[in-house]
Amino acid sequence: MSEKKNFPWILTLVAFGLVGIGVGFLAFKKSTPASGDVVIRVADSVTTPNGWELVQKLTGRDILKEEGVKLEQIPATSTVSSFQTLLTGQYDVAGGAWVGWLNVAARGGKIKAVYAASAITDAIKDRSGILVLQNSSIHSIKDLKGKTIAINVLGLAAENVIKILLAKNGLTPDDVQLLAVPEQNEEQVLRTKQVDAVAGTTDGGIWFDEAVARGGVRKVPGSSEFEICGQIIPSASGFKDDFIQSHPDAVRRYVTAVEKTKRIIWEAFKKDPAQVQKAYAEIAKEKGGNPELARFYLPTDPESSYISDKDVQFWIDVLVSEGKLKPGEVKPSDVYTNEFNPFYNQSKSASTTNNSIKG
Repeated sequence: MSEKKNFPWILTLVAFGLVGIGVGFLAFKKSTPASGDVVIRVADSVTTPNGWELVQKLTGRDILKEEGVKLEQIPATSTVSSFQTLLTGQYDVAGGAWVGWLNVAARGGKIKAVYAASAITDAIKDRSGILVLQNSSIHSIKDLKGKTIAINVLGLAAENVIKILLAKNGLTPDDVQLLAVPEQNEEQVLRTKQVDAVAGTTDGGIWFDEAVARGGVRKVPGSSEFEICGQIIPSASGFKDDFIQSHPDAVRRYVTAVEKTKRIIWEAFKKDPAQVQKAYAEIAKEKGGNPELARFYLPTDPESSYISDKDVQFWIDVLVSEGKLKPGEVKPSDVYTNEFNPFYNQSKSASTTNNSIKG
């Protein structure tokens, strides 16, 4: 499995929250710059469209301006961990899979996720998994014994998903060889037979669809994360604690912009997928990217991407079972909050009202 980058329009998105944010906001309100003066440094997707660009192309709206958000978009690098860039201050906002968040928290890192960066749902369950060549002798997870599997990051969620798949099929990590390969080279090393399989078991997305569309490869049955744990949020984005404490209003505005962007794109896609994919292709071409990838673009329903305890607890249990975390060392609320997501609050309120009416 590979820790794939999330869809381009969410590569630049992130935020963060703290317990007692109301008190924190009052404490910092007078001594910190106005939210409109705070510049948030984020990773730019370089050659692929981000959410802000896609919304502006589709509607003419500048969501960042509407919400009073100022960004410094820094070209993203695939060679540096998102968590490393966040902790060292290169970016103000970044993220990744839950294993990364939990590892940082266990080591005393003060960061917190505030919204989902991706979501695995039934609608996209078939666009991820372990890929092998069409004529490969590998037809099941058990057939991976003695084989080499390429993943883009060792030691994080990608490796853990592989371990879970192996265990469910009577194998151990020692039965396979995992090889770290940069994402942009994974398909190539598979097709040139330098590895036996490529793992994209989390949220493969565009890269996965593109490889399958080229032909000559197939998915190993039962190898996606959806088939392990069902619908789940595999990754999220957030800020360092001190940024949140200093600029809570700026964080809230940023998350609001992020969530509005998700919803505008989702609604446009439901009405006219071709229009959204056309806009995606035009932006990609303008940025020097590959416009052909537009045909694989598929946004996620934002209403299925609210973070919950179960999304994080799944990975806590995995790390505890492997001895990498002590029981109770980290809990879900240590690494995420929905405090800054106004749509989550509205959804929760609506759900409570509906339940009250039904009662």
